[in-house]
Amino acid sequence: MNQIKTIFIVDDDPTQAMMLQDYLSKYPSFTVHVFGSGEECLKNLSLDPQIIFLDYNFDMVGKDALDGIDILKEVKKTNPDTEVVMFSGQDKIEVAVNSMKYGAFDYIVKNESAFHRSENVIFNIIKRLKVMQEAKLYKRLTMLLGVALLAMIVITILLYNAGLINQNPGWM
Repeated sequence: MNQIKTIFIVDDDPTQAMMLQDYLSKYPSFTVHVFGSGEECLKNLSLDPQIIFLDYNFDMVGKDALDGIDILKEVKKTNPDTEVVMFSGQDKIEVAVNSMKYGAFDYIVKNESAFHRSENVIFNIIKRLKVMQEAKLYKRLTMLLGVALLAMIVITILLYNAGLINQNPGWM
């Protein structure tokens, strides 16, 4: 997941979903897919979305529809690297905490600043991915340095035991 290519918008309110899609369409590097239910989203996870904007309630879909938390759990189970951003009209701290508890990257309240916040969340996810890649690189380099140092110590001990080096370097 080097860069963000695919974004899902999952919302039972088609107007809200289309407005967010239009807002994100100014970035041609993203492919945005819109789904009206969580079940549709789950069926299309093979498209490997890096970010999913997920509505918290699916009241318009029907009473037997999965809610946002159930979909979040399923997404995290099958695609743990996918970042899920909960999108809801509820401005309750309990809903936000519950979303984060199950692995949501962020919680955005549907209001006048929601689209701007969604853009900021995307860039925060991109920054996080870059930092994670750099951390992996530093970890590899540190391990390589440790292995090189260990190899140098082992070679020195072997050369000393073979008598090819001694304690008197000759200039003393």
